[in-house]
Formats: sequence, structure tokens, C-alpha cells
Amino acid sequence: MKISIHQPEHFPYEGFFQKMSSSDYFVILDNVKYRKNYFQNRNRFLNTNGIEEWFGVSVPKKSTSMNICDVMTLDNSVNGWRDSVLKKIKYNLSLDMSETYRFDRLVDINMSSIEWCKKKLGIDTQIVMASSLGVKGQKSELLLNICLAMDAKSYISGPSGIDYLDMDIFKDKNVDVEIFQPDVKNYYSMLYNIALSK
Repeated sequence: MKISIHQPEHFPYEGFFQKMSSSDYFVILDNVKYRKNYFQNRNRFLNTNGIEEWFGVSVPKKSTSMNICDVMTLDNSVNGWRDSVLKKIKYNLSLDMSETYRFDRLVDINMSSIEWCKKKLGIDTQIVMASSLGVKGQKSELLLNICLAMDAKSYISGPSGIDYLDMDIFKDKNVDVEIFQPDVKNYYSMLYNIALSK
């Protein structure tokens, strides 16, 4: 059995879903620290003028001390972020994504965004939340423990895995590591690419 593991990004890019479709199970790494100014709460598209634009979810400043699965959104009344992002997507991509942005937890919004793209792309890979597996560890050890909990024989890593993974611990447990190389037309949000293909 092959699995891949990835943090729950916000309307991820095409390579995220290519890796998902090459796996038997796709594990969402929601039990690690939230990272500020990354793709966990935002992503990019080209607007109607061909200019790169960010869109996403506002979260409290204290979120960097929390695991992704525990991060809440800012109340819309604070800065109107929810109204703003829905308006931005509707204007630039002609899509109504109000169902996706109705949640109060960041991970629920992100999972809704991932499931929306997954359905549009016709991917049937089963998703498992890492927080449901009860595994512990840091970095490579955590990833290996997820593989062992899933009884995986092969772990599909993203291209940067070659720089940080401790390959020896996977080899010791007879888990093969495959380095996946995405083949993408751009690195913008899949939401943008799906909207373009309509």
C-alpha cells in the first residue's frame, strides 16, 4: 500500500492533487504547528487583469503556537475577511465558494477546499487525518510512524523530501520512499486552474 502525507493547505496547487491521485491513502498532517505566511491559510491566483493575487482565511496571531487542527478563524466582524474573500473569488473566478468558507476552524475550511477540488478532478483516493491515528514523533519519525500506523509499504514524498528525510529509519522498518516529481502547468491554486478549465 502506498500513502502520501501533506499538511492541509488552502485550495492547494496542482501537484498536491497529483500526489494524492498516485496514492492509495492520502494522510492530512493536521497535528503539526501552524506556519504563518505560508499556504495553510492562503493561496494565489491570477486576477482578471493577469496580476497575482492572494486570497484566504484570517486567523488570530496566537495561531503559530497551535497545531493546525486547533486553529480557529477570526470572527468575520473583526475585519470582514469572509465577505472579502468570497467577493474576490466571485469577481475573479466566477465561483460561489460560500459553502467552503462557512466553517470556523481553519482545517475544516481547508478540508472543504481540498474535497471540492478532489471531486472536480475525479480523484477517489481516501483521505485520513493524522490527528485520528494517535501517532507521535517529530519530522521523519512522525512521518514514519504514520506509515507504520497505516501499514504502508511505500511512502510517496514530495520533491523536497530528499533534502530533509532520514531515509535510514524508513529503510530499517522496510518502508520504501518514493520521491514524487509533480508535472504542473503553474503553481497557482487549483481553484484557479479549475475555474480556467470551465
